[in-house]
Amino acid sequence: MKQVAFITGASTGIGHASAKKLVENGFLVYATARRTELMNDLEKLGAKIMKCDVTKDEDVQSVVDTIIRNEGRIDVLFANAGYCLLGPVELHSSQDVARQFDVNVVGCGRAISAVLPHMRKQESGRVIITSSVAGHVTMPGAAWYPATKFAQQAIGDGLRMEVKEFGIKVSLIEPGYIDTDIDNASFPWLDKAEQHPNASAYAHQMKTFRKKWGTGIDKGASPDTIAKVVVHAATAKKPKRRYHPNIDAKAAIFMRRWFGYGLLDKIMPGQTIK
Repeated sequence: MKQVAFITGASTGIGHASAKKLVENGFLVYATARRTELMNDLEKLGAKIMKCDVTKDEDVQSVVDTIIRNEGRIDVLFANAGYCLLGPVELHSSQDVARQFDVNVVGCGRAISAVLPHMRKQESGRVIITSSVAGHVTMPGAAWYPATKFAQQAIGDGLRMEVKEFGIKVSLIEPGYIDTDIDNASFPWLDKAEQHPNASAYAHQMKTFRKKWGTGIDKGASPDTIAKVVVHAATAKKPKRRYHPNIDAKAAIFMRRWFGYGLLDKIMPGQTIK
């Protein structure tokens, strides 16, 4: 019997690549996103395609109810949906910040809460969360996004301890730059920040950030790099608590751990805003 996986944010990037890789490894994949038209290739490979906006309780619950009705179980949740709110802290409205947390953090929680009753009943399951090295090392120019990644890591670590007794394993995926279309998807938020009444104070920072963020994405690791560790987290007898799939993620975590925030305060601005 095939293992059943539920993926959020599967229309592009990491989620899309992971859906392909899981199908190739024998999983029955329910690939979900708001834009289902971007997943036609996944459907041709054998994945089940469903629309799901993770900010809507009813969308998430409908997907889970459908999977249980059709398959009777959910073996893997890959909570991957998210986006980047770019721009200095001061320049975003409380509504924009709330939306960022609703998608990246609360949306992740919605999916987790919907699948856990079924995983507890079957006494097995995997929860895999796409976090980021930005959950260890924040970045000037986009601090609200790392804030959601710090939050995801707290959720993942706490959840792992809560559900261990039910036979459920939890892993965090913490990549650095990945070569996806996330730059095009996130630049409109930087455009919006530049329209703020106080934007002129940060104009030089945002100009530099725009260039360095785009370059970092273009030079980032392939989404397939992440998809491989997602498969490992979904199949290994003892999956890792945390995966750091690419070199920039490993380097940033090493620097924070061994050299502290004093060095990071000197290095990080040069990586993003100077």
